[in-house]
Amino acid sequence: MAIAKPKPFPLLPAALARSPLAQNLAVILAVNWVMQGMRGMQRRELTFRLLLEALLTLLLLPVPGAAGVAAPTGFGLALFTAHTLNFLLNGQFWVCLRYAAFWRRDPAALDAFLAATATRLRALPWLHEAFCIGSRGAGQGAGGPRSDIDLRLVFPPGLAGWLRTNLLLTELRLRAFFAAVPLDLYGYDDLAPLARFRVDEPVLLLCDRRGRLARALVGRKVVRW
Repeated sequence: MAIAKPKPFPLLPAALARSPLAQNLAVILAVNWVMQGMRGMQRRELTFRLLLEALLTLLLLPVPGAAGVAAPTGFGLALFTAHTLNFLLNGQFWVCLRYAAFWRRDPAALDAFLAATATRLRALPWLHEAFCIGSRGAGQGAGGPRSDIDLRLVFPPGLAGWLRTNLLLTELRLRAFFAAVPLDLYGYDDLAPLARFRVDEPVLLLCDRRGRLARALVGRKVVRW
């Protein structure tokens, strides 16, 4: 199926990544189904994601001997279903679909989703840092009908912070899926990834309770919600 813009595939040879074999919607969806953004996850989010998939797989395993399904087949079906559920409900389905030539989404719907999400995040006293990059980093509202929301949360310390943040990430992705909102969402273990951002890339601070984000982004364009 035709795509509207090229999708980067950094792990593929450049010639193959630019070829029609890779630059089509079926391949984009298939690669994301396999990887599900886990290359971009840091340890605290990745650990939860793998544990969640293992738990879903166990819950979906057929009862031994039921329906005549052999154990290896039952495990394979359970794992496939769990992985697909994570892809749809806890992944980047709409983010991938933006590459399709037919995709259009009212930017006002994304602005409304971000406004509601910002209110939700700022009401959580345990969450210290949350910010947007990309087209919404400048704080000027939505881009075009193919834009997405690049949202990042920072894990508070401790086991409670790990669990709360991962459950919040899952909740926000669920909301985005049912609202058909392309939400590119990750949780950071710390502020180290900020050093990889382009110097000219604006950052929209949704929540910065201790001022750590502002200090880490000195010299860059920062917009406060």
